Amino acid sequence: MTHNRLAYSLFLVLVSIWWAWTVLVDVFVIRTVFQTIENFFLAGDLGLAVFSKLNNLEVVVSTLLIVVLFYQTRKNRKSIFLLILSVMTWLIAMTYFSYLTPKLAYLTELWKKSDLGGVTSMSGIADVQQEHQFYHNIYIGLDSIKLILLSILLGLGIVKQDKWS
Repeated sequence: MTHNRLAYSLFLVLVSIWWAWTVLVDVFVIRTVFQTIENFFLAGDLGLAVFSKLNNLEVVVSTLLIVVLFYQTRKNRKSIFLLILSVMTWLIAMTYFSYLTPKLAYLTELWKKSDLGGVTSMSGIADVQQEHQFYHNIYIGLDSIKLILLSILLGLGIVKQDKWS
């Protein structure tokens, strides 16, 4: 197998795995967790744990994807669009890893405390539940964008496979 075919195969594997586990976790795992576990906060803790582990994997896979596409772009400048898309997905993964997931974990803990105390405001946040929902919606929006970008990467990778020379 030539280096180019190896790079192409690695590209397909990385993007496919990332796309598949995103769909699996978003559509099936997390929905099942919240449907099965009656304790809302326990289900949320499990969801955060799953997404934290997934975020770690996303950082590794997105970094490898950038390396593969950087290598490919050095050989064929027409691959620059794929490299740009992969950097965008990496930025989303890094946002989850470094900011959104820790922020949601912090807000979840505040929400639990405020719920136990029967208050809505805590630690300078007027409504902890609304603040949590705000960041949760950002996460959902970014995950949708990430899934679209991964779908484009996968589609273009398959359609333009003859350009991997």
